[in-house]
Amino acid sequence: MEKKANPLLALTVRNFRLYWVALVAQVVGQHMFWFTLGWLAFEITGSQAQLGFIYLCGFVPQFTLTLLGGVLADRVDARKLIGAAQTNSAIGIIIVGLATMFGVAQLWHLALGAFLLGLSGAIDEPARASFFPRLLPRPLLSSAVPLISMAFGSSRMIAPSIAGFLIAAAGAPTTFLVCAAGVSTMIAVLFLVRPARGEARSHGSLLNNFTDSLHYIRGNEVFAKVIAVALLNATMAMGYIHMLPVFAKDVLEVDSRGLGILTSAAGVGALAGLLSYAWLESRMSPRNLMVGALTAYNVALIGLALSDWYWFSFCMIFVAGLCHGYFLTCAQVILQTMVEDHYRGRVMSVFTLVWSLASLSGFLLNIAGSLAGPRLALAGGAVIVLAYVWLSLARATALRNLVLAPKPG
Repeated sequence: MEKKANPLLALTVRNFRLYWVALVAQVVGQHMFWFTLGWLAFEITGSQAQLGFIYLCGFVPQFTLTLLGGVLADRVDARKLIGAAQTNSAIGIIIVGLATMFGVAQLWHLALGAFLLGLSGAIDEPARASFFPRLLPRPLLSSAVPLISMAFGSSRMIAPSIAGFLIAAAGAPTTFLVCAAGVSTMIAVLFLVRPARGEARSHGSLLNNFTDSLHYIRGNEVFAKVIAVALLNATMAMGYIHMLPVFAKDVLEVDSRGLGILTSAAGVGALAGLLSYAWLESRMSPRNLMVGALTAYNVALIGLALSDWYWFSFCMIFVAGLCHGYFLTCAQVILQTMVEDHYRGRVMSVFTLVWSLASLSGFLLNIAGSLAGPRLALAGGAVIVLAYVWLSLARATALRNLVLAPKPG
């Protein structure tokens, strides 16, 4: 009988433990930045379309350069790439923070900050996916992946609440200062960890490296199906989190504190999902887990779109966070445990387009919301994803037969 993966095993390894703590600080800082940026943009402009424009500015560099970031992650020292990316993030946050502090913040300042954070993400995310497996023994990799997901899930719980209360108590400039400190933590920790030597790096042209990785993904039905549904869900549904300022202010009529609590529901749900993931994984096949999680996730978003009651909305966001945590963790465990090392950076860079497409989703859903109303826009995106899940993912033969290798005790 398959043993349950124990995520805490990975934390017994010093290098990974230091990296994971820094990752939590980094991602909390980034989530706080995006939360504060969205609130500030809507406060300055009062326009849902211009709020969407801010997220578009983050999406463009992240989406267009993430695949290049994956190729670089298989060719260049990932530690240097992560350090450069986080330095750039800190610069972007400081620029917006100073403009806000001196009372001169305009839409273009916010757009510049979003652009720099998007640029950093394009390099940072595939580099991280390639880097952290070198910080611990390979048998512990499947235990480490839920912890990496937990860093993102917990940050979504903590960051909005911290940012919401900091904005109300001390103002946006202080919030941006805390954000900069968070992302700078990773820069310091990179000097303390000692990763294992990686396999021989890719050679040849960047274009050949990239096309080779696409052929590799297309030739593996599991990879192709998992990545395809992740990218579609990111494009059509994940941007709901960027619509919450609109739902909070115009539908539920709450302030920044209320928005912070509402947004944190996604993080609470994601953290609950990650803590219970090992239990669920031992009782369900990977295919059933992903299909069930994505179905419940998008049904919850439809419930959120129809809700007029604050606490019902909170519950729907909680369920969405819970099920999305299940799906993303399962998808990453599949990819990280099955991919060959010399393709890892490139394959994971395609998957990490999820995070940049979430920004595009924020833009698309807010633009659609400005034309047809936020309720119809959100529900429509969720229905599209549901249709794909049941017409394609649920029918995939390779996923139906997939059994992952047993995890260490």
